[in-house]
Amino acid sequence: MEIFAGLRTFTFGAIALRLLGALLCGTMVGVDREMRNKKAGLKTHVLVCLGAALCMIVSECIILGREGVTTDATRIAANVVTGVGFLCAASLITRGNGSLHGLTTAAGLWTTAVIGLACGSGWLEVGLLTALIVLFVFAVFGRLDAYLTSISRGFDLYAEVIDYEDLPKLLDTLHAHSVTFSGLTVSKSPVGTAIVQLTATTQHLGEKERLSEALRALDCVRYLEMF
Repeated sequence: MEIFAGLRTFTFGAIALRLLGALLCGTMVGVDREMRNKKAGLKTHVLVCLGAALCMIVSECIILGREGVTTDATRIAANVVTGVGFLCAASLITRGNGSLHGLTTAAGLWTTAVIGLACGSGWLEVGLLTALIVLFVFAVFGRLDAYLTSISRGFDLYAEVIDYEDLPKLLDTLHAHSVTFSGLTVSKSPVGTAIVQLTATTQHLGEKERLSEALRALDCVRYLEMF
């Protein structure tokens, strides 16, 4: 697009617009994450996007600003992607029930870094388009993912029952709903309840919701999570 062609030049004005574009893209994604109360929110996404853009600009400065330098600009970009990977790993949280949280946040951070590289290289329109696509994924695919999870046949179950003697009641309820399961582990919680964890599969779509209602209706079940 002609309107963005000037950004590919190496002037102070073009560089300033690249950084402002990275600021805008990082803000677009960060606001969505902040409003959803994610650990990596507005400031994190803005800084990642700005930092990646600056790395791309600096690599261009090294090549164009010194005669005889033949440094490959893609090396800095590749290291940015790798470095942000460590930051993404820090956003992952494993809860006591064994479920892993933060994957979407990590993927969003990594994508924001690449958006910053695009802005830093002068392809602001590509960065803006990608940021809009990321927002679309967060808004629409999040709901779609929740719906698919609710009707899926496979799931992991984490439950706390009052006593070990109550385990047959829970297992009988699973069998009554034609649930097959594997990886059954039973342990004792700090407060003395029995913790049950297993991987299960229902025979019919939508059966998981009915099973959840039946398990929560048991007097012996103090806590239940199906994910």
